[in-house]
Amino acid sequence: MDDKHAPLSDGHIEALLRSLGPDDLELLEPAEEVWEGIESTVRASEGHHGNVVALEAPRRRLRPVLLGVAAALILLAVALSVTLTRDDPEVVLAAASLAYDAETFDALGAQARARAELVADGDRRSIQIVDASLPSPEAGADLEVWLIRPDDKGGVADLVSLGVVEPAAPSTLDVPADYDPALFFVVDISVEPRDGDAGHSGRSILRGPLQGI
Repeated sequence: MDDKHAPLSDGHIEALLRSLGPDDLELLEPAEEVWEGIESTVRASEGHHGNVVALEAPRRRLRPVLLGVAAALILLAVALSVTLTRDDPEVVLAAASLAYDAETFDALGAQARARAELVADGDRRSIQIVDASLPSPEAGADLEVWLIRPDDKGGVADLVSLGVVEPAAPSTLDVPADYDPALFFVVDISVEPRDGDAGHSGRSILRGPLQGI
């Protein structure tokens, strides 16, 4: 058998496929003579198969259909790009080194340390407790994080609880939307007994002002 008419092996087919570049994969509309040859063949067989659907309509619709598919893929890519880049990355707006005050704070905080970061994620604000070594409170009590609005003398004019943290794995706590960290800029960690009282116990262990707001 002539080599040029010999069937291609799987290895030859794979080699040919690997050699194809992007231009080789472009979808092209068949030449006019191809359609004419198909139509001639179909017309010749009309007597054997009855009515035959004309090929003119599919031929004219081929390129619009391909263009429509391409346009849909482009729109999908743009939509995915917008979705992936729309969310703003987290940004640290300010930070506080939390310190222990031996004169006024609970003795449980004597060996404690922590750092608090004010983080922005889009419109969301949160406090992250990082680089922390926090003590475990007594049974029936928790460590709670607060934001304090100080008065002119450095006292507490107002405050808001952000929630409870685990000493071994401090978490990220959301800042309520109606509390401005530029005003409530002092971060406090306190020991809070589970006694049903939502107010501050007065047993702070660490505190510090946010810097950089």
